[in-house]
Amino acid sequence: MKFLAFFLFFTISLAAYSQQDSIDYTIGKYMKQQRIVGVAVGIIKEGRIIKMKGYGYSNLEHLVPVTEKTVFKLASISKQMIAACIIKLVQEDKLKLTDSITKFFSGAPAIWNKIIIRHLLNHTSGLQRESPAFQPMKIQSDSFLITASYKDTLRFAPGTKWQYCNLGYIMLADIIRQISGKPYQQFMREDIFLKQGLSNTQAISLSAIIPERADGYILYGRDSILNEENYIALRPSGAFQSTITDMLKWEMLIQNNQLLSKANWQLMYSDTEKTNLPFVEGSPVFYGYGWNVCTYRNKILVFHAGSLNGFRTIYYRFPSEKTAIVILANSEPSDLAPLAQSLARLLFIE
Repeated sequence: MKFLAFFLFFTISLAAYSQQDSIDYTIGKYMKQQRIVGVAVGIIKEGRIIKMKGYGYSNLEHLVPVTEKTVFKLASISKQMIAACIIKLVQEDKLKLTDSITKFFSGAPAIWNKIIIRHLLNHTSGLQRESPAFQPMKIQSDSFLITASYKDTLRFAPGTKWQYCNLGYIMLADIIRQISGKPYQQFMREDIFLKQGLSNTQAISLSAIIPERADGYILYGRDSILNEENYIALRPSGAFQSTITDMLKWEMLIQNNQLLSKANWQLMYSDTEKTNLPFVEGSPVFYGYGWNVCTYRNKILVFHAGSLNGFRTIYYRFPSEKTAIVILANSEPSDLAPLAQSLARLLFIE
């Protein structure tokens, strides 16, 4: 009996080590293929962290390695955080998903009357993707970008189509400011991130001293890697920076139904609209509140990717399996979807 117990333990342990080796090999292969400078990868399987590790470099000039403490720009996976804050305000009866946005932007044109909060969350507002005043190399207030959009006509009637819209998330952040009485960056930092133990998550700042911040890089041609230029404009649609450690804490918040109720976390990826995004392995893609949703190998996949100068990110969630994959990279152009899908296949080998 003791021998059998030892044999089973040894076999299970060997299988776990084998999977870890396969994960490391897969990450290394994609980094080499795409000339990715550095990545941090976090994996939770069945509610348990099985990987939290850095690969490559956060700074090439000083050969600083990526670790679990390296700070990356999150880009558009920040949208789920803005969306979660909005749902928290709904949960606290400070806001309704059916509220017209003209309740918060009184100077908006009458044609905006039919745009509601839900439309901003799921990109069905009809608003242009960007404010006409947006300039990536210029500091501009959110309110200025919103007001500048008043002269634009809607691209379609609210709620009738889907079109990705960064402007909508700028407006959501300003609604957070109006309701909380604080700049959205401060409110998210003080009332969301720090209260939930995400001490390394905050709005991007180019001037603040951020310990262990990763630099962004771009592959020029086939062989040259250069420092990538920073956008001066920092929008709520891609607002935050974080570490892989904090991102796994965020995932466990969702799994443990903290910050929001279970029903409200589920609402974010169950109240969806069909998108025009490419199918994932034959499955159409829908959009909820800061999350894409599709079926992947007979499993519900909730996901989002992000892109900013010098940075690429991707976040895969399999809610029913309590499994998640988060990848943060400091290189462009990098396509992280094939890597995320390869890691998912390793996790679900049957």
